[in-house]
Amino acid sequence: MTNLRKTAYALIVAASMAACGNADRTPGDVLSKEQMRDILLDMNYADVYAREQLVDGRPVGEITEAMRDSSTKTMYAQVLLLHKVDRETFTRSYKFYEANPDRLEMIYKEMGNIVRRQREVLDSIERARTDRELRAKGRNRMDSLFWPSPDSLKLNIF
Repeated sequence: MTNLRKTAYALIVAASMAACGNADRTPGDVLSKEQMRDILLDMNYADVYAREQLVDGRPVGEITEAMRDSSTKTMYAQVLLLHKVDRETFTRSYKFYEANPDRLEMIYKEMGNIVRRQREVLDSIERARTDRELRAKGRNRMDSLFWPSPDSLKLNIF
């Protein structure tokens, strides 16, 4: 009886260790974390673009929910084609990550970091463009409120 207990205990320990070793692995039929991140990011961009494209030049009241859904679904299909992923694989992968919230949270955090970095780049490009335009006009950011006189300390008050 003691040999049976020892064998059972050893099997439980071995199974537990094997399960822990696969904790960070994704199944073979599921998209990797990076692929999923890129697809979800592009789908978010597509969603915003589809919404803005519909509104462009039309009264907001004229746009129906069916039009929004149709436009968004078309964009999603294009994103999947761009990433060479079929709908079934994406759906299966999304369900896997949805069942593992910690992994999905990591994906969304990475997406946020990517968007933040892109925003910083765009902001720096915009600042550089504004500075070039101001220098062309003979002004710079250091001028207080872009006064005509670059020296704001020489005020003729007295």
